[in-house]
Amino acid sequence: MLVDQLARALVTAMVTLVESVESGRDAERVALNTLEEIAHLLGEMTSDDRQEFRDLLERVAAAEPERADFVRGLPGALGLDGAS
Repeated sequence: MLVDQLARALVTAMVTLVESVESGRDAERVALNTLEEIAHLLGEMTSDDRQEFRDLLERVAAAEPERADFVRGLPGALGLDGAS
């Protein structure tokens, strides 16, 4: 379910940010590892969930024009362009 995958990805990002601040770990390595883990979690979505995710991102892009290109590029950046 899309909501479950998004919640898990958000938790991953939040935990990593908090832990990296507390531990002073290498920010670049932490960021790359976190992005890979988020991509993996979201990669578990079904084809229908991926389409719903793309639709959701399109609404976010429309609401945040200054970030629209970045938001619209997320599925490709996360390797979610193909079918599950």
